[in-house]
Amino acid sequence: MFKTETYLDAIRSSIDDFCIDLEREGYVREGECAYTRAINDHKALFISLFGSQDVHESEEYTDELVHFCVTNEIPYMFVYGELLTISRNLMRLLAEEGDVENLKRLSTYFDKIEHQITIAYFHKFLRRLAAKNHIRLSHLSNLVEKNLMVHYQQHIEWMIKLIDYVQHLEEDYPYPELNHTLCTFGKWLHDASIPYIITTSHFKEVGLLHQNLHNLASDVVSHPRGKLSKPKNLIHLMQRIDYISLEIGNEIAILNDMIMIEEYSKDPLTALLTRRLFEKVMQSQIEISKATESPCSLMMCDLDHFKSINDTYGHLAGDAVIKHFAETLRTLLRKSDFIFRFGGEEFIIVLPSTSEANTRKIAQKLCDFTAEQEISFEGKPIRYTVSIGITPIAIDSTTYILKDTINRYVAEVDAKLYLAKQNGRNRVE
Repeated sequence: MFKTETYLDAIRSSIDDFCIDLEREGYVREGECAYTRAINDHKALFISLFGSQDVHESEEYTDELVHFCVTNEIPYMFVYGELLTISRNLMRLLAEEGDVENLKRLSTYFDKIEHQITIAYFHKFLRRLAAKNHIRLSHLSNLVEKNLMVHYQQHIEWMIKLIDYVQHLEEDYPYPELNHTLCTFGKWLHDASIPYIITTSHFKEVGLLHQNLHNLASDVVSHPRGKLSKPKNLIHLMQRIDYISLEIGNEIAILNDMIMIEEYSKDPLTALLTRRLFEKVMQSQIEISKATESPCSLMMCDLDHFKSINDTYGHLAGDAVIKHFAETLRTLLRKSDFIFRFGGEEFIIVLPSTSEANTRKIAQKLCDFTAEQEISFEGKPIRYTVSIGITPIAIDSTTYILKDTINRYVAEVDAKLYLAKQNGRNRVE
């Protein structure tokens, strides 16, 4: 029924539309060879699945197709939507031809394929979700100073118990605490007593997210035990729970950063963090980024022609400019960003939970704002500009964070800063 070129063309067209949607939603990045190959493989797998001749072959292609989708973290509803689109397009063709017999066969066929894909997706997704949470746990265990992240670690341990429960749904298996005030993380949340943390919007957001997560977990546990039924609902619930869990991790990481910045020793001139703390902070932030699956970026700033300011107005004027720029950094950046005076007129900033694109926007705003400012020293106006280099911190869950790793990132952002200087200063590279 699905061998004719007309039907295969309809399937190809449907899959092309689906791949465009994947690209639009950010699951596939256009122009990257690995992803282009993967999408072509995905198309080929779908075509092969619909052209399979026996049960064994069909199961093999289903397994490969689902493996691709789960590995690339394509939500089940996208996959289900693709199946519906293909089914409707083929039904339209059959209806136009008046092929009633094959319309019935098509409906039965798609019910079978949908069930096959759903069951395979359910099991592969849960295995991957369990593995990801164990990896998150290992990154949190690697933190030298955990501070608030110890509480997120307790939450991840709760998540692993919930995943274990769903994986053993057909058995008499225990589930984790469902009351959001009685789990270990919830007890801390309701007893926390750090004034400058509990009054923030981030802390309140954690409370709302945590309560919502437990409500979804209750829906999971209320699902009928025994033979697996309605796996679509469970997939959707667990994907929502995983998303909220990472959101909680991001918010806790921001609160954790605020505590670290408050407690660390500061540079006497600018009250910014000192260079000797940089390696420690970088190592911690990379591990937290891995655990929360959030981006992290590095920014390096250098005041342009600073020697000329010292030579023209004196070193006290130079100090005033450095203090002014430090205050500009504090004004434009977040309380959770780590700002270091790296040496003389050079500054380096670690921006947690910030993509390269957003870092570039922040850097450009900082560059423009600085160029517009004027400070007065002993009645003399002084204007200055800044050059900025940025680089993303690549988060690879398998990489160990060594001193050489941190030095490599510093070298990368320093090279970008040098490029900004070469290209005329007062710019971002």
